[in-house]
Amino acid sequence: MAKLFIICGHGAGDPGCCAGGCTEAERVRALGQRIKELGGSEVELGDTSRNWYADGGLNRLSTDAPVVELHMDASGIATAHGAHVIIKEGFEPDEYDNALADKLAAFMPGRSEKLVRRSDLANPNRAAARGINYRLCENGFIDNDGDREKFNGNLDELARIYLECFGITAGSAPAAVPQPQPAQQETTENFGGTYRCTVDYLRVRDAPGLGGTEVAHYSSGETVTLDNWYKIADGYVWGQYTGYSGATRYIAVGKATGKPEADDYLVKVG
Repeated sequence: MAKLFIICGHGAGDPGCCAGGCTEAERVRALGQRIKELGGSEVELGDTSRNWYADGGLNRLSTDAPVVELHMDASGIATAHGAHVIIKEGFEPDEYDNALADKLAAFMPGRSEKLVRRSDLANPNRAAARGINYRLCENGFIDNDGDREKFNGNLDELARIYLECFGITAGSAPAAVPQPQPAQQETTENFGGTYRCTVDYLRVRDAPGLGGTEVAHYSSGETVTLDNWYKIADGYVWGQYTGYSGATRYIAVGKATGKPEADDYLVKVG
């Protein structure tokens, strides 16, 4: 029986906070995967293809295990740094909350409060309403160079903190070998056509990459006609189209794996 259920924040077209060539959604999924690999059968990793906030997954989750939702923060202020734990306003921290707050703050210090109570976050409220033992953990600031480097360079140490706090003995599963990313490129070879959106919320940007400003979005089932062009940037394939205003717009088709995938955000239909 699992002793810990892990939810990875954002995803399904929502990258979360972005900085230093990293996205929050990808980084917390890397952490969640290592917690699962090292924790084995005592850890259940929630579906990482989902956005548990956007689809209200906690409203339907059935588990007796304590739940941790993984995130990274961003502030736009380079000096902001540190990890902390968030619980529902009005609740008292339990042994897991206190252990996580102490160990995460020691691993990635800098917050004025290592444990905070919030009433304005959907998933803590959803979990409280259903009696789920839940906490949200901000694993540092992705836009702080020190926090980001600490996270990326010590992923196993961070994963082991979570396991220790929930009384799980870490195994010795080797880290996965990173897959090489395709080189950034542009092409005009048989890419254009009509695509259908497969996710609830897919950002449209004014530049091809996660640094582009959001100017619109597509919802599941809507279609967009892309030009015969694409570019690989920030680990994603970006298509382009001309908006009603005449401006060129960019949208993530899916992760850059070198081929179409079943979980792409846009699927070609014509």
